[in-house]
Amino acid sequence: MSEFRRQHPVAAVTQFLTVVRQNLVPIAIFLVVGTRNTDNFFWYFFAFGVISTLILGIVGWLRFTYRVDGDELQIKKGIFVRKNLYLTKDRIQVIDITEGILQRIFGLVKVEVKSAGSGTSSATISAITRDEALELRSLLRGEAKKAEEESVEIEEVSESDVLEWRLSGRDLLLAALTSGNFGLIASILGAISGQLDQFITEENMYYILDKVPGLGNTSLFVGVFILIFIISYLFSFIGVVFQYSDFKVEKKEKELHITSGLLERKHITVPFNRIQALRFVEGIFREPFGYGMLFVESAGFEQKSNERSIVLLPFIKKSKLNKFLSEFIEEVEQPEKTVTPPERAFLRYLRRPNYILILTVLITWWFWDFGWIFFGFLIPATFLGWLRFNDAKLSFNQKMMTLQYRVLAKTTAFFKKNRAQVSELTANPFQKFGDLTTAHITVASGAGGKAFSVMDLDQKDAEDILVWSTGDTYEQQA
Repeated sequence: MSEFRRQHPVAAVTQFLTVVRQNLVPIAIFLVVGTRNTDNFFWYFFAFGVISTLILGIVGWLRFTYRVDGDELQIKKGIFVRKNLYLTKDRIQVIDITEGILQRIFGLVKVEVKSAGSGTSSATISAITRDEALELRSLLRGEAKKAEEESVEIEEVSESDVLEWRLSGRDLLLAALTSGNFGLIASILGAISGQLDQFITEENMYYILDKVPGLGNTSLFVGVFILIFIISYLFSFIGVVFQYSDFKVEKKEKELHITSGLLERKHITVPFNRIQALRFVEGIFREPFGYGMLFVESAGFEQKSNERSIVLLPFIKKSKLNKFLSEFIEEVEQPEKTVTPPERAFLRYLRRPNYILILTVLITWWFWDFGWIFFGFLIPATFLGWLRFNDAKLSFNQKMMTLQYRVLAKTTAFFKKNRAQVSELTANPFQKFGDLTTAHITVASGAGGKAFSVMDLDQKDAEDILVWSTGDTYEQQA
């Protein structure tokens, strides 16, 4: 691959669709506003924008070339401003292969080369054949075998050397039913409904109330709320099914291979030496049934903040987690010491979720006579504080720490001592009065870091954690 190559022409269409997806909201608003105008000038302008974007996609495809020269991936691109990107093998951390809907139609894949110090999008090859992708990955990883000798499998490994974990259809269904994403989707739908002023008018509201017998203002509000909830739940269910359909994790030599997706197939490679921490999250709808989601924090490459954590297992029973870790990554050793918040911190945990809530209720009560009703939310908020107190703990031995805390979902993090990049203790004036402190431990994740915190620990216990992270043993410090 010493000569510069071009992508498949489908890359021009892919670039066009990417621009549309990135500007979907402005385009939707533009269409809504434009359709109010009967002048044909709007449609001429819209057609000009579509054709211009397509032409730019074609020119961008013609100007994009890539090759592997020795130990270096070279990419040249840019329409008006020419950009040359050079990535050496030792800087490359992860090489992901994705099969989008359009790529799968033409038998193509997208390759993302993620490296320290370079943005993900600048090292993306949008449309090449699978054989070319395998050849590219083989050259960049420095494998001895020539790419043309590779088959459809990514590596020549005997079945006895490969461990595999699959998400069953039953677990996929349960994961979709308990995802909890519908809350976010409902808020998005609510925000969109606020932009439909031309449809949600007083005249239309009275028309609906007159046509539906027994329907009042309150019942209409409740009905709209239920409708938004049902629609958002369906969107959440379908999204999880599409995202994690046929989910598979394979352990091959020194890395994990993650494959998932119904319409868009993603192939993610996670080298063991890049794993900084594991994070097991038990959502509020999954925890009662003993299930959770496992993430891996991987270091070295730059990602968007919401993509720093890689989903290693989308749905697994907590009782089976240790078995999976011992087979695929490393067994979690028994802790030698466990630190929990002292009893004098109990009331602080109970009060903390109520501070903002009480202020909000008082303001609401000032403007609405029945605002006092919201004081009922103090009961679940106090219960949340009780859960946070009981779940907060740190357990560690000479090699590894297990850190557990709760915001709304309960999170358990696992990481080795040499993966802790920053350890610090912080205390506000109220904590100092009670001889309490908050422990923060940060591990690398993406190009930044992922911080884990446990609040209101005893000062002496927290100092033991600092000693642990510096490399000394807590017995030696004592």
